[in-house]
Formats: sequence, C-alpha cells, structure tokens
Amino acid sequence: MLKSLSLEHFRNHKKFDLELSQTTVFVGKNGIGKTNVLEAVALLAFGRSFREEDKRNLIHFDSNYCRVKTGELEVYIEQEPRLKMLAKNKGVGRRLADFIGLLPAVVFSPETVDIIIGAPKDRRRFLDILISQTDREYIKALSAYTKTRRQRNRLLQRIQEGEAGESELDFWDAELSEHAKIINQKRGELLVYLSDHLSDLYKEISGKQDKNLEVIYHQKSGDDLQAKLAENRAREIAIGSTIYGPHRDDLEFRLAHKNMANFASRGELRSAILALKIAELHYLEEIINKSKVSEPIVDSPVLLLDDIFSEFDEDRRKHLSKLITKYQTLITTTEKEQLEPDLLKKAKIIEL
Repeated sequence: MLKSLSLEHFRNHKKFDLELSQTTVFVGKNGIGKTNVLEAVALLAFGRSFREEDKRNLIHFDSNYCRVKTGELEVYIEQEPRLKMLAKNKGVGRRLADFIGLLPAVVFSPETVDIIIGAPKDRRRFLDILISQTDREYIKALSAYTKTRRQRNRLLQRIQEGEAGESELDFWDAELSEHAKIINQKRGELLVYLSDHLSDLYKEISGKQDKNLEVIYHQKSGDDLQAKLAENRAREIAIGSTIYGPHRDDLEFRLAHKNMANFASRGELRSAILALKIAELHYLEEIINKSKVSEPIVDSPVLLLDDIFSEFDEDRRKHLSKLITKYQTLITTTEKEQLEPDLLKKAKIIEL
C-alpha cells in the first residue's frame, strides 16, 4: 500500500505532503488541484500524466522543475537548459523501461470513455499504458519502433526532396518491421485476455444477459509490415511519412455485433467502460501474482478515480464501491454526497 505522497512544484502544488490510507478522498472545487494528485501517482506508475502530454506543463508555472515521491519511488522533471526526466527507485536512477510497472495503477475518469468513442490514438494509448506496466520487452520495442519511425520519416522526406535514394529505405523497413512484430504480438495477447473476460463483466454490470461485448483489434498493416511498406513505398514518399504500422492500428468495441462508438447509449457506454476497467485491474493483479514484473512495490494495483461518481447511477456506483473495498483507491470529488455513506465512514477525507 502507498503510505505517503510528496509533490514539489507539481502542477499547481508548490509543496504538498500527505499521508494516504486504504481509501483516500480528495474533496474540493474544480481547479483547486484534486486531479493533480492523481496525475502525480500516474506519473510514478506510467512515467506520464493521464491528462497532459507535454511534461513541461506538469511543472509549476514559476519553477524550473517538479518532483513527485512515494516511498522509494521518485520522478524528477526539469525543463531548462533542456527537458529531462529522471526516475529513481531506492535512490538509484532507473531507465523508464525498468521503472514503469513498479507501481501498477488504473485510472478511471470521465475522459476514460474516449477509449471507446474517442480517436484511435486514445485506444492505442490504453493498450500501450496497460501492456507497458506488465512487459518490459514491449516498452523497449515501442520505444525502438518510435525512434525508427522518426528516422524513417526523415529519410522519406529526404528522398522526396531528391537528397537520398529509395534503396536506403530497405534497412529501415526491416528494422521497423522487427519492432512491430513484438508490439503486435503483445497487443494480441492482451486482446485475448480482454475477449475472455469483458462480456461476462458487462453482463454482470448491466444486468443484460443477452448482449455480448466484443473487442476487436484492427491491424491495418496486415501480417507482413515489411511487404506492406515495400508495396506502398511510392505513396509514403509522396506523403513524406510512415502511414502503415502499429502506430495506425485501432480497437473496436462491439455490443451485440454493433460498433459502440456509433450505436451505444450512455448507459451502455458506462457499463462497458466500467467492465473494461475491472478487466484491467484483474489483468494487472494476475501479472503481479505471477511475478512477471520484478520488484512491484504494491501487492495489487492502485485505483485512481477522478470525479467519476457523478457519472454513474446507483447500480454502477455499487460496482465501483466493491472495487474500492478490494483495492487501495484515491478518489476525487466536488461533493462528498456523491459517495456512498459506508465508503465515507472508512475513508480518509482530505479537503482542498
């Protein structure tokens, strides 16, 4: 269990030290910094915020750095003279690939529904964050793939401008394809797990036994990325960018064989996203128990609930409350009345 959290120049908190409980509730008006606390835990878990892409924006506006600590884990970000991020475990610097997964966590916020109805990048981010917490080979392959794709893009632009020859793409095509194989394999393994569990969870939450929830992975580059790149070389040179590969793949959630992004009601979306988050918790817990990730500092994933109770009706709140009794949970809310009375009795309340 996380026992403490320290924020220094993080977002709108210049200095904030707090003791955590099994259930900790942060209450306050919007904009006061409740979500920032959950972002800090996410930074320690994923190496990134779940709301902000640019790490510079995590630093307090009148500071050059920020620091987040819990127990033996620490992340430090500095923006001048150049942006850098340092991660430490027990005072020793760790590569991000060896740091992510030490604190498994699951985030649930109103924006989480974008995994189903948002842009493809939201669904890819979901896959990348979840798998990265459980598989360091995936993190390394994803990082190598991203670097290779950027180098390949620069080469495509040079070919377009007549500064390089097409044959130079052969090496980068092979490199990109090797990293893509690992990414697609790991994503496929996760999709098998989700497919085995999502539908039953959805039926339990929604009470609708006649509707199956499916998740389908659209691997748009096919099984042989290298061949796809060779086949579409002229097109990519004309565009000056890599348009095939795992960075363009997508997920589709189908309820009763219909794409939920187009046909689902609000209630169906909420039941589906709750089922997905429960499956995510179970998946992480299973990995922890199998000790596939070395040195986790918690026995089960930490649950981060960002102003989510206002989104749910009484039945779905009860399912959330069951999760809270099982996992260490950090909750933000504008009003305590949105939470179950029994939950509030057992929780540590921090008013901001």
